[in-house]
Amino acid sequence: MKAFRSLLFWTHLTAGLVGGVVILIMSFTGAVLALRPQIQNWVDREIRYVEPQATRLAPSALLAAVKSARPDANIQQVSLEHDADVAAAVNLGRDGNVYVDPYTGAILGRPSQATSGFFQSMTAWHRTVNATGDWRATGRAWTGASNLAFLFLGLTGLYIWWPKQMTMRHFRPILWFKGNNTAKARDFNWHNVIGFWCAIPIVIMTASGAVISYSWASDLVYTLTGTPIPQRGGPGGEGGRGGGRGGPQVARAGNGGENQARGEQPRGGGERG
Repeated sequence: MKAFRSLLFWTHLTAGLVGGVVILIMSFTGAVLALRPQIQNWVDREIRYVEPQATRLAPSALLAAVKSARPDANIQQVSLEHDADVAAAVNLGRDGNVYVDPYTGAILGRPSQATSGFFQSMTAWHRTVNATGDWRATGRAWTGASNLAFLFLGLTGLYIWWPKQMTMRHFRPILWFKGNNTAKARDFNWHNVIGFWCAIPIVIMTASGAVISYSWASDLVYTLTGTPIPQRGGPGGEGGRGGGRGGPQVARAGNGGENQARGEQPRGGGERG
């Protein structure tokens, strides 16, 4: 058992050292992307928010108003918020997104292109370490492998630092910060405490990331839930997640951000992985 614990410790350390840089990049960019709706809304606050009125336009009337103002636009999708003072977001295909007053149908303006470009850059770093061209697949492999390494760190960390005796005296150095006489002891304690409290969300995030990165992980989820594995490579795209082609659809989203329903995959204004 001691030899196994020692082997696991050195494997844990090696995985952290090898994947550390990519893990740091993915963690930072992931945190930024998680706050995208709030950041984008703050930057575009002058045109993102409207004066609430008694009644909103029906989705069909809203789309008709946009089509009347932009007859050449190829409307791909529209997103409405539950908040009464937030403008609707309409994707016009290659022309990108515009904000529309949900009460009058007036086009208010475009989202900040600089902010959109920043988040596209963050997405590229998060998914492929900003690799392009022939290196794109390699970048995806790096991020996928680093995500698995992070999952391994979370699981093995819990095992390695679990106390040998189930007493509060042994649990306390893992559960909370304490004063230390040396920098090494302080760092060791901080690593234990932060790692312990962050282990569960880390495992959840990295496990879900593995499902996104690897088809075998996705297939495992289908198998464990007793769901037939969808056929890949068809018109719907990998994992059978693609939708059919049709007119624009409307989705309402909660306060946490936009939840867009797609009639067909937008050709502009969105992110591509």
